[in-house]
Amino acid sequence: MADHVVDTNVLIVASAAVEPKYTDVNVDANGIDVVCSWLTRFRDDAARRLVIDEVWEIYKEYNHKLNAQHFGLQVVHHKLQACLRTEPVEYDGNGYGVVPAALADMDNSDKKFVAAALNDPANIEIVYAVDRGWKRNHAALQAHSVVVVGLLS
Repeated sequence: MADHVVDTNVLIVASAAVEPKYTDVNVDANGIDVVCSWLTRFRDDAARRLVIDEVWEIYKEYNHKLNAQHFGLQVVHHKLQACLRTEPVEYDGNGYGVVPAALADMDNSDKKFVAAALNDPANIEIVYAVDRGWKRNHAALQAHSVVVVGLLS
């Protein structure tokens, strides 16, 4: 079973299912249920670790979008205590994760996720809910052996 870098949009979409609901979500009820169900299974499986970077920039992004009352961030807090995996990520002068040139077109905010996964692509998957950038860059990510799982693709 792989460890997971979880895109912030997974946490946001799942948080639209549980009170207090995250309200700025453009996903239908069925999609919200799919993402919430995945995140619940992830939370409950101690063998599946949450992957963040060693300086916690990924965690900081989660906190910019969610608060401690949201289900998505509660799952993160559970994983931080129960089964966390940190990976080194190099950041450039603008604060973006450093990735190979072939992945330079990635959304800047996603580069830290990719950089973390590149440390062990055989055992780390990136999971997202809604983000066309992951699909657009699928071939380049695959060329670097990065597995990206779209929950609503």
